[in-house]
Amino acid sequence: MSSVRDALQMAFRLVPWPTETGVRAIGNPDEWSPVLVTGNYDLSVRRVVAALEGLDAWLVVAALEGLDAWLVVAPSSGINVWCAASGGHFGTSQVVTALKTSGIAERVRHRRAILPQLAATGVRARDVMRRCGWRTRFGPVRAEDLPAYLDADGKKTDAMRCVSFDARERLEMAVMSGVPAALLAAGLAALVHPPFALPLAGLALIAAIACYGVYDRLPQPRRALFTAGLAASALAITAFSGGGTAALLTAASAAVLLGAGLTFDYSGSTPIEGGSHFEERAWHVVLDKERCESLYTCWEVCPEACFEKPTGEDRRIELAREDRCVRCGACIVQCALDALAFQNDAGDRVPPATIRRYKLNLLGQRKIERTSPGAPA
Repeated sequence: MSSVRDALQMAFRLVPWPTETGVRAIGNPDEWSPVLVTGNYDLSVRRVVAALEGLDAWLVVAALEGLDAWLVVAPSSGINVWCAASGGHFGTSQVVTALKTSGIAERVRHRRAILPQLAATGVRARDVMRRCGWRTRFGPVRAEDLPAYLDADGKKTDAMRCVSFDARERLEMAVMSGVPAALLAAGLAALVHPPFALPLAGLALIAAIACYGVYDRLPQPRRALFTAGLAASALAITAFSGGGTAALLTAASAAVLLGAGLTFDYSGSTPIEGGSHFEERAWHVVLDKERCESLYTCWEVCPEACFEKPTGEDRRIELAREDRCVRCGACIVQCALDALAFQNDAGDRVPPATIRRYKLNLLGQRKIERTSPGAPA
C-alpha cells in the first residue's frame, strides 16, 4: 500500500498531499531528545521519519540503527516545504502555532527546534524566538542527512547546505511532469482517434524524461533546440513505424506542444535555476557591507552556496558566486541587519520587509513595493 501511495504522490506532486499535524515520536525520545519541525506534506513527513528511523529515505528498505527524536508536523496546506514556504503556506505563524499547540512544550525540557533549511524563505528564525521562546536553527536540505547532522551536533557540511539535482531527483521531476502530460495526451487522443492514445502517452513520458535529463545541458536557444529535436525524433519514429500522413502530423504537433509545455517553466520547477517567469527573474541580490556584521545566517540558509566565509582579517561575508543564485530570497528573509536586498540594473530595490511580507503565487507574482536608489529600504 505504501508503494502505491509513493507512486501516486510521485506522479501528482503538484497536487497537495496533506497528512495529520501534531507531534510524532520517532524511536524512544525523552525530554532532552531533539525536536524537528516540518510541513504536513505526506511524502516529506514519511521521508523524514524514514531517515530518522534509519531506513533508506528513497526506497525505505534497509533497516539501520535508528534515532530518537520528536517530529512536529506543522500545517503547510499539504505542500512540500520549499514551495509552501515560498508561497506563504509555511511561515513563521504556522511554526509558532505548531510549537504552541502541539503539546511538544510539555514533552521536552529544552526549547530548541530544527527547521528544514528550505523553509528559510518563509520562516524567520528570530521571529519564532520572539513570539514563542523557541530557539530555532535550520537543518540540512535533505532528510537523509538528518542522522549525520544530529550526530555532528548541528554542524552542516557544504553538501548538507546545498540543493542537488542528481539522476534520482531528475527522474522524480520527469515523472511529476510526464504522467499528467501522458494522461492528458491520451485522453484527448481517445476522444479524437483512440489508436493514437497509447503512442502519445508514451511520447509524453519520453519527452519529460529527456527534458529533465538533458535540457539544462543544451546550448542556447535551448528551448527551440529541445522542441525541434523532440519533433524530429517523433517524426522519425512514426515514419519508421509506417505511420501515414495523419500520424506524422499528429506526432509533429504533439511533440511541439509537449516541448513548449515542458520547457515553459523548467527553470522554475528545478532547484538549479531561478524561475524564468516570475517578476524578480531579472533582479539580483546585493550586499550592503556597511550593514553586515558577519552573522553568517545567509551562508547557513543559501541552498546554492552563493556566499563564502572570508579567511582574511575582514570577517564580513562575501557574495562570491552570484551566478548560482535562484532568487529564493532566503538570505534576505533571515538577515537580521537587512544587509541584503533584491535590486535590478536600474538600481530599484525590493526591500527586505516586502520579501518577508509578500510571497509568490503560482504565477510567480509578488505585490512588491519598489524603492528607487537612495530611498530607505
